Amino acid sequence: MLQYTGMPFEELAPLAAGAAVIITVLYLLKLRKRRVQVPFSPLWGKVMTEYKRQSDWWKVLRRVLSWLILIMMSLALIFALADPHPEGEVVDGRHLVLLIDSSASMASTDVSGGADRLDVAKQKALQILETIGAEDQIMLVNFNDQLQPLSPFVNEASLLETPIRNLKVSASGTKYTDALQFAADSLRDKKRGELIVLSDGASFDKAMMDDVSFDENTTVRHLKLGESAGNIAITAFSVRRYLANKLDYELFVGLQNLFERDIEVELQIWADGRQVDRKLKTIKASGTLQEFFPAQAVSGERLEARVKVLTSDARDVFPLDDRAYALLPPVEKSRVLLVSPGNLYLEGTLLLNHNIDLDKVTPDAYDPQKHGEGQYDVVFVDRVIPDNLSEQGHFVFVDPSGENSPWEVSGAYKDPIITTYKKSHPLMRWIGMRDINIGYASKLRLDRKDSVVASAMGAPIIVTRDEPGRRMVAIAFDIRNSDLPLRVAFPVLMINLVDYFQLDDSDLIQNFSTGETWSVKVSEQEGEATVTEPDGHTRKVPIYNNRALVYGNQVGFYEVKTASDQQLIAANLSDPEESKIAPSEIALPDKSVVQDSSSLFFDRKELWIWALLAVLGMLLLEWVTYNRRWTV
Repeated sequence: MLQYTGMPFEELAPLAAGAAVIITVLYLLKLRKRRVQVPFSPLWGKVMTEYKRQSDWWKVLRRVLSWLILIMMSLALIFALADPHPEGEVVDGRHLVLLIDSSASMASTDVSGGADRLDVAKQKALQILETIGAEDQIMLVNFNDQLQPLSPFVNEASLLETPIRNLKVSASGTKYTDALQFAADSLRDKKRGELIVLSDGASFDKAMMDDVSFDENTTVRHLKLGESAGNIAITAFSVRRYLANKLDYELFVGLQNLFERDIEVELQIWADGRQVDRKLKTIKASGTLQEFFPAQAVSGERLEARVKVLTSDARDVFPLDDRAYALLPPVEKSRVLLVSPGNLYLEGTLLLNHNIDLDKVTPDAYDPQKHGEGQYDVVFVDRVIPDNLSEQGHFVFVDPSGENSPWEVSGAYKDPIITTYKKSHPLMRWIGMRDINIGYASKLRLDRKDSVVASAMGAPIIVTRDEPGRRMVAIAFDIRNSDLPLRVAFPVLMINLVDYFQLDDSDLIQNFSTGETWSVKVSEQEGEATVTEPDGHTRKVPIYNNRALVYGNQVGFYEVKTASDQQLIAANLSDPEESKIAPSEIALPDKSVVQDSSSLFFDRKELWIWALLAVLGMLLLEWVTYNRRWTV
């Protein structure tokens, strides 16, 4: 039994009848015989009369054979137009959405038959294209943390081969919800819809799929890729200079072990292509490790952390999170202003620090237009407070008093002894305060915004206060009336005071996370910037309000260049979820998901092709019989 998907029989029947009538009428028409001159007609007349009696029956028969051949050719063409198929064969046209995952986890190399999971996905996608029939329509969609439809529904599957081959891994996360909802909307109301997801399913969360709804007649198919879950990931990498010694810097590296056993690793630090430090560490099963590299005094701007698995029978198959990148900030001096009627202890200590650019002014000469907001990183105000002191900035008040003091002073303590101080506070770093001899200390009335760093029997000695646009530190005694300047702690305290205001908004360079749009500060107000990616490709990005908007999906160093400046930025795969590369099956709350491809690949038997070949064969037969004069 056959099923027919071509022209309906109510249209084919008139065509068949018309063809038969036309062919029959043409054969009933009397042939006009050629006139031939002969030398003696009576003689030829006798010969032809005898021949006519012998061949009349054959002339009739051979014309009937020619008529039958043409009738059979017409029927074969009608048969081809009906497009017959064997009974039970799938003949309805399908609407297919081919959803290919190119997120970071697809770079895992734990698959056979390909370089990575994405390479295998592309091979499977090309195999699927070979099954697309004339009635099918297919749409290609690439997804990671973004959704990128690469085609509408098309019949020509060959148009999708090049986009599939050009797919690349993006160092970004995976938004399954957006991708599946888009596919569901694209296949809605389609008679025979089918979604094919080529993904490892890493970090898939069924709980996020509650709002995704597919039609009943849509088949959802997930072809899972990947085999391994083991991975060692660098989850954090940051660098900062010591503000006290700007020739040195410290590094912080965070590691994560996604193996279910302890793993030995080698953690390396590289600067401008040279290895400068290394540590051998063991990370507990499914554990994390935080490691510091202090006092790194090497030259170089581009820093890199690398991790290498040393356990012999463990294989790290995910390379994208085995390296992390950072930039060392340029060396810049801190701009400090000393407002004092005269204090050689303060002035000398600040002048001797080569990382500080010091200006000195008396309280009467203080000018807020010249010395105010934005002009200095830190302002030291020694005892006498100018009445026109700027309301914005970072200030250190030494023995503040008078009506201009931010703290009300209600008297003084004689011979206070510092009994407690916060050792973990940045101001107390590397110093001790308990044995300092102080002659007098002011009694400061505290505000709810104040935080006491050091105190003498409960009385505040060192206090911090944060206000909108202004941060302050108060030292409640005159340092000249103490032995603090004679101690090693004094220059360290001065450095800590400068550092304290610059730790939050210092010139540390931010590391960016891939898979996001970054706002990079540039000098131009608007226009375009040229971005050179880690792989060397360049592209233009817009600038709005001195910010270049850069989307990055590669790890490494980017160069952002404008007409007047250029800068480097570092980008890392800072997504611990994407480092969890364990393959997972996609599951939907209200829809069963087919996990194999057994019913996806099938061959349609195109019988119409054989009908056309039969027509060609009968044409050849007609030509042979005609030239042999068998049918004429």
